[in-house]
Amino acid sequence: MRRRSLMTLALSAGSAFGATLVGGHARAFFGDRQLGSLSQFRGGSRLKAINPANWTSTATHSVPLMGPFRLELIHRQRIGDPALGLNEPSGLSLNADGTALYTVSDDTKAIFCMDLEGRVLTSESFFVSVSDLEGLALSVDGRRLLAVQEETNSVISIDLASRRELQRRPLAEMVNYASVAMYFPAQPDNKGLEGITVNSTNQHVFVVKECRPGLLIELDAECGTILSSRLLSEANGFSHPRVGPRRLDFSGLSYDGLHESLWIASDQGQCLFHYDWKRDRVLQRLDLRLDDGGKSKRVRKAEGIAVDSERGRVYVVSDRDAELYVFQLHG
Repeated sequence: MRRRSLMTLALSAGSAFGATLVGGHARAFFGDRQLGSLSQFRGGSRLKAINPANWTSTATHSVPLMGPFRLELIHRQRIGDPALGLNEPSGLSLNADGTALYTVSDDTKAIFCMDLEGRVLTSESFFVSVSDLEGLALSVDGRRLLAVQEETNSVISIDLASRRELQRRPLAEMVNYASVAMYFPAQPDNKGLEGITVNSTNQHVFVVKECRPGLLIELDAECGTILSSRLLSEANGFSHPRVGPRRLDFSGLSYDGLHESLWIASDQGQCLFHYDWKRDRVLQRLDLRLDDGGKSKRVRKAEGIAVDSERGRVYVVSDRDAELYVFQLHG
């Protein structure tokens, strides 16, 4: 699902080389600092601080939602910003206290931070040394971001305090890779890892392969060992009335600690699957509808999902339309 943008922010991994944007074009500059903030890259101006009190519009539910669930669109916001390189948002994660979101654009070497309404917080956004990032997840302790790189099928760990890459480990270098090797061709086919999330109970990491076949893989907390894997197929409930099994894909992941389950986004299905890992079955499929009319439109190319089940919120980003959608989760 990778498309090249007309504009890419370049950053050399071992230097302080960056780019500032004037009139929509990149202007290279050199400095003494290391990989740093994006706050100086919006036409030379800095965004004003946003009051965190305005980030969350709904109080925590006193009684957990139990399902079956229903989604209601309550907010949508265009987040695409060519001046920053936020062209193709892919991957989404809440921050530690649920007051902001992280996303990536697979053609730009950066981590973007947004408030819950989709406004980029440039002082909290920063450059990284790797491109082609797809999924994002926050570690349980809130200190690291985990990302997947589709081209190399790697899991990358980034320290939030220093904003530096700590580790980059391909699946092929993990213990027990032989158990899933048959699903990954020797020549990359652009159908690799697309999503990542963390089990908040045991800190295990889940990654999902896009399709042909769809595959959910459980890793240990250090991302050094493949613990188990599950094919995502009609046998465990991954089906769609309008999309055949060969076309049905999986583009994003979010762990739901309240219900001990996973939410899995599908680009082609324009929907979410609520999946019970322990029982290995889909609990429900929810279409990502954009209105409540008869022939409602749906989110195109949903490639990132973050679920806050305690507040009853589901956040989705569209790669194609560069928009953030906020849904109320009813159940």
